[in-house]
Amino acid sequence: MPEPKLNLPITGIASFCKAPICLDPATLEADVAILGVPWDEGTGFRPGARFGPRGIREYSVRYAFGERGLTVGGYWDVETRRRYLEKIRLADCGDVDIIYTDWQRTFANITAAVRALLARGAFPVVLGGDHSITFPVVQAYAEQGPLGLLHVDAHLDYSDDFLGVRIASGNPIKRISELPFVTRITQVGIRGIRTRQDAFEDSLRRGNLIVTARELHERGVPAILERIPRLDRYYVTVDIDALDPGIAPGTSSPEPDGLTYRQLRDLLRGMAGKGRILGMDLVETNPFLDPIGLTQSLAASTILEFLAAIFG
Repeated sequence: MPEPKLNLPITGIASFCKAPICLDPATLEADVAILGVPWDEGTGFRPGARFGPRGIREYSVRYAFGERGLTVGGYWDVETRRRYLEKIRLADCGDVDIIYTDWQRTFANITAAVRALLARGAFPVVLGGDHSITFPVVQAYAEQGPLGLLHVDAHLDYSDDFLGVRIASGNPIKRISELPFVTRITQVGIRGIRTRQDAFEDSLRRGNLIVTARELHERGVPAILERIPRLDRYYVTVDIDALDPGIAPGTSSPEPDGLTYRQLRDLLRGMAGKGRILGMDLVETNPFLDPIGLTQSLAASTILEFLAAIFG
């Protein structure tokens, strides 16, 4: 019998966790499908999130299934003494085609790509890219029935427009709120002196639940989870700037006093019990602003631990 291949992190192609690559959705046979969206033309401050999908993949190889010759899948959690994702089929479906400066065609490509994954019965995990990409991703769920949205972020992203611009990183949640199949929206981690009063009041008028970072720090994750409604279906979007910049500096619009990794992890774990999770995205990772890869590593581990809770 040949010895198992070592599959060290420094070797091979940097797909997400070294998962098999599938570039033709028609042939996809997977439970979870990774999809990159290297788009950051919606950002109004520091560019670079277009390299987020590549950066997250590069650091995800530290968590590669089958690393160092292990024949068992998934990962073992020292805290729970359990193995997770052991039988989950994971595939990396590459990146959406991006047409520079043409957001209409690019966003249509995003929606079509996510729909193709859903048609194959896969759970989409979308790697951004700036936060504007979440709007076309959620549009792909129009035929999935009513769903709620959990939005974890330092910012509300609820501005109606800026100088007439209605599709950018500052307003994806506002655009999503206008989709007829989106029901309850919960926004967690909001903080900073850049929060716009009109956007805050607009979100509240719709009936959205807004939880500031300070509320979460003071009351704790279990109390916040009690306030989040239980629904049949949820989509989850995570902006990496929800985390404190002391542990996740690689993002274009950092805000102080953010969430700890434990708080984010426990929040997402709790959401897995609030309803069926239909998909997720993780956006605003900017590798240029974190050359040592802390942010990219946290992005990859956040995805894996959330998947473990969903499929656990």
